[in-house]
Amino acid sequence: MALQSPQPPEQSREAAEAGLQLLAGLGRVRTATLLPAAPEDLRLADPVPMYTLAPTGSLADAQPVSWRYLVRHGGEPVALAETVRDAAGEHVFSQLNYGPFVAGTAAALDSARAVAGERAGDAEVRLLHVPAVHLIAVWLHGDLADTLVPAAPTPSGIEPGRPYPAPQLLSLVAEFTPPPLSPDDDRGGG
Repeated sequence: MALQSPQPPEQSREAAEAGLQLLAGLGRVRTATLLPAAPEDLRLADPVPMYTLAPTGSLADAQPVSWRYLVRHGGEPVALAETVRDAAGEHVFSQLNYGPFVAGTAAALDSARAVAGERAGDAEVRLLHVPAVHLIAVWLHGDLADTLVPAAPTPSGIEPGRPYPAPQLLSLVAEFTPPPLSPDDDRGGG
């Protein structure tokens, strides 16, 4: 399988770079992995479009919401930078994440590259986020089939870094979905 990595719009890359440099330059990034890094030593890598999906949806329902970039220092992943579109349609810096999904996303991308070498056809690299169950997966959107490689941390019962046929993983995700509240349920406040 040949991986196709879509290139982000230049405005997205510029916004991610500016946001990263601003936060790093102001000393707003205070993690063990980023503290020793001078702002000019941080590099954006592996840009990937991120899609979101409801836990009971199909991949056809996934909506593009942002671009994510691994931030590397000395070749190691230390953060994730994200850009979104604002109300005017412009790409703007959204966040810098240095939590557990950083290493998990980097490892899932590596696993996806290994899987790609073993399969036929082409695939576009994407990220899929299912916020309701706290799942992020590398999505190999293929001509023949879609494969999802979950990034650690994952919900119990889902193995990070393992390639799943999309229907299989989405079926597991649907099992984690809490039932909707009924209109007369008063536990939600309101």
